Amino acid sequence: MTEEEKIRLYRLMEKLNWFFHQEMHYLDREIAEQTARACYPEIREFTYDILWNELPKEVQEQLIDEEESL
Repeated sequence: MTEEEKIRLYRLMEKLNWFFHQEMHYLDREIAEQTARACYPEIREFTYDILWNELPKEVQEQLIDEEESL
């Protein structure tokens, strides 16, 4: 993972921590929608592109097997 990606991940985690830290944030539809729209593209990219590619092949295969068994 590049230094830039690490910084992006840190900033994403900060936003999510801010959101979940106060119950009023996720109970407020406007704040929840705003947070989802801001964070989802980063979550998707980190999950399926960046972090996935950092995993060893055997771990990727294990995760695929686990998902298929659901």
